[in-house]
Amino acid sequence: MGNGKEPADFAIELAKELARQVPVKDVYQDGLSGGTKEAGQLLTDLVKTVRLALAPIQLMGALQDRLRHFIDRSIARVPEAKRIPPAPQILGPVIEAIRYEPEDTPIDEMFSQLLSHAMDSSRVDEAHPAFPILIRQMSPDEAKVLVRLRDQTYRYVFTTDYDQNTNLFSGRHLELDEFPKEDLQFPQNLPFYMQHLERLGLAGIYQVGNQEALFSGSVSERKQTGSRSNCRYQLTDIGHRFVRATTAKAD
Repeated sequence: MGNGKEPADFAIELAKELARQVPVKDVYQDGLSGGTKEAGQLLTDLVKTVRLALAPIQLMGALQDRLRHFIDRSIARVPEAKRIPPAPQILGPVIEAIRYEPEDTPIDEMFSQLLSHAMDSSRVDEAHPAFPILIRQMSPDEAKVLVRLRDQTYRYVFTTDYDQNTNLFSGRHLELDEFPKEDLQFPQNLPFYMQHLERLGLAGIYQVGNQEALFSGSVSERKQTGSRSNCRYQLTDIGHRFVRATTAKAD
């Protein structure tokens, strides 16, 4: 079946090619200046490497162009003096994943930023081999949620009913939800997105402080009727590291 290369072999080959070609100085300047040298000999060589390594899946011309543009974009944002070859454990899964991801989506951007970090000597410590796997499990809306949580949190407040006879709490009544949903494709899925991101260990809706007891009746006869929970949408510690490695630097 073709040359029989496994994904790991492909990643190693491409990483070696990057190691040989990254130090070349003028190629990127030509490509980024709008020249017509097919984005520079570096990118031409890389595309050939990708094509040969993925021969078993019979790359079409459109996919070759896709890989070429993706690699170009990822490398171009790394300062030349800081460029290093990426770890195959990151490069391989990233290149494999973008075969199935349309260009210019939030997920595509996360993969590109992660590859940039993996090739940047000043930020490579932020690129973890688990991150490509996490990105592949996310929807575009979930990527938008994480980016939005990068630098701030949002309040989420709800109440529950309390039955003194059974000593049980039940129901959930939303009082406040500050998370902006305007740019989400499926805003009605936000609760599911948060549950999924929590399972991935990246973000969630977490309680802040203790629950607040709610009462009714006069001072002498008041009785508890429920409780209020103050929560926030926020990233976990792992989520903060993940977002730093998969998004552009904040201005």
